[in-house]
Amino acid sequence: MRKEDIQTKIDVILDNLEKLYPLKSMPYEDFIFDYRNIDSALYRLQTSIQALLDICSYIIASLGLKTPNSNAEIIKILSDAGYIPEGKIVTYTDMSKFRNRIVHLYNHIDKKTLYDILVNELADIKDFYVNLLKIIEEHKG
Repeated sequence: MRKEDIQTKIDVILDNLEKLYPLKSMPYEDFIFDYRNIDSALYRLQTSIQALLDICSYIIASLGLKTPNSNAEIIKILSDAGYIPEGKIVTYTDMSKFRNRIVHLYNHIDKKTLYDILVNELADIKDFYVNLLKIIEEHKG
């Protein structure tokens, strides 16, 4: 595996995190006051999570693991193969579900939930990203 193969995905994640951190620091009332904050947060979370899932798919294909049929199965395959720590499986699966919710149930996203994710769970994206880079580094080819 080569980090260069997924560099554009890495760039998306890093750029999105950089742009999400200012939203995270806003008070809730300021955040929801401007629809652009909500739209930006939703888009950047969706594309960050999708980039993470794309990197996972790259790792799965590179390692010759079972082909996933869903985003949730991506996490299961990597965890079954020992690449995702036990304590992170639920967190990463929930991320995948939230991405699906943004895409398919976009008109049912609670603003408070979105804000709570920004404030309390944004670090999970970075954690996931770092774990994936470690896998790639361990399997340089």
